Amino acid sequence: MSSAVEQYVLAADRDNTVKTYAAALRNFEEVWKGLLPATADTVARYLAEHAETYRLSTLRLHLAALARWHADNGFADPTRSPLVHKVLRGIRAKHAVPQKRARPLQLDLLEGVSDWLLNAQASARKHGRRTELLRRSRDRALLLLLGFWRAFRSDELANMRIEEVEAQRGKGLTCRPRKTKTTGEGEDRAFHCPALSRLCPVEAYLDWIELSGLKTGPVFPGIDRWGRVSTSHMLSKAVLPLLRRILHEAGAEEAASYSSHSLRRGFANWASSNGWDLKELMEHVGWRDVNSALRYVDVSQDSLKSKFERGLAATVPTVPQVPEQTPTAAPVAERQVATIHLRLLLTKPGGSRRGTERAQKQIEFVHLAKFGVRQIDRDGKRFELQVPFHDRENLDDTLLELLDELYRVALACECMLEASLHEPATDRTWD
Repeated sequence: MSSAVEQYVLAADRDNTVKTYAAALRNFEEVWKGLLPATADTVARYLAEHAETYRLSTLRLHLAALARWHADNGFADPTRSPLVHKVLRGIRAKHAVPQKRARPLQLDLLEGVSDWLLNAQASARKHGRRTELLRRSRDRALLLLLGFWRAFRSDELANMRIEEVEAQRGKGLTCRPRKTKTTGEGEDRAFHCPALSRLCPVEAYLDWIELSGLKTGPVFPGIDRWGRVSTSHMLSKAVLPLLRRILHEAGAEEAASYSSHSLRRGFANWASSNGWDLKELMEHVGWRDVNSALRYVDVSQDSLKSKFERGLAATVPTVPQVPEQTPTAAPVAERQVATIHLRLLLTKPGGSRRGTERAQKQIEFVHLAKFGVRQIDRDGKRFELQVPFHDRENLDDTLLELLDELYRVALACECMLEASLHEPATDRTWD
């Protein structure tokens, strides 16, 4: 492959995808001592020996990396083997666990931490501790500005640049990041944040910029022990320990239970409970997939209880009529229907579409049609299914069998598949 072609092939994949695939291959070759090209038996053994170490989603990612390597290098893909497929299905049956979700950071805790950081800044300024003053000011801007009110991811926080931000006290802030997970290179997408009467992210940002004297470069750089501000970006993996350290020093309970997604999820729940509709929330945060947004929003138990009570109050109790005792047959489980959202992405190595259209048609017209499929986006990646079931165990079996069918179609068409099923009513996910 020529260097000119190779650079565009690499550009077709996101940086994170390239790095993740490379890490998966290193684990297979260097850590596990597997040989490439691999056989189906080798891949099956690799899965079996890592079944209790990695999550199912991680194992699938490793299989995708192996499939990509074999396709790119002209070898038969061992991950398509029925043996590999059966081992993966067995791992799912034996070791699958519910997805863990980040603990949301509540607004009252955010306000308490903000007050603590302001007091720490005042004390550092009074006693001439400039390094601490810089760090507390930066941390408060990070926590208030993009961490909570803008709900950015850790990589977006770390990579944000001053040149991308326009801010004015009392009015607001606009950020036009060069590239994020959902914003491609060259795409002009603006993220806005208004000035607020308290806990103002605009004030926190401008206070930090003025104190640091920064004109260009990363918004949130590292600061060494002598108070020297780095010209390099903070590493995205440094955001989580930084967040937990701030919470711990501010006296928050169970600080270690929070993650870098806690701010994002905390904002989503705050917005939802304060009357934001889903479209407003998605537009503000930058979500393009409704399922992604729904995973961040919890259903309030207090709200549900009030709905139950209103329903009870509207029902007039009546004296029940006692029927004559007659022998009856054993009750039959009532047939129910679950509304399920399917997220589907078919790809080929190098970005080719050959085979993906055939797989897409087979999936839609053979495997999804029996569930009254309805497309809910324009690019054919999200669908709504009506899945009949008698009990929850029966529903699990049906959906897991459907996923198996979809992966079999993708393998037969030499495609890579990313698929997940989500039930909005219960917020359950199958992948």
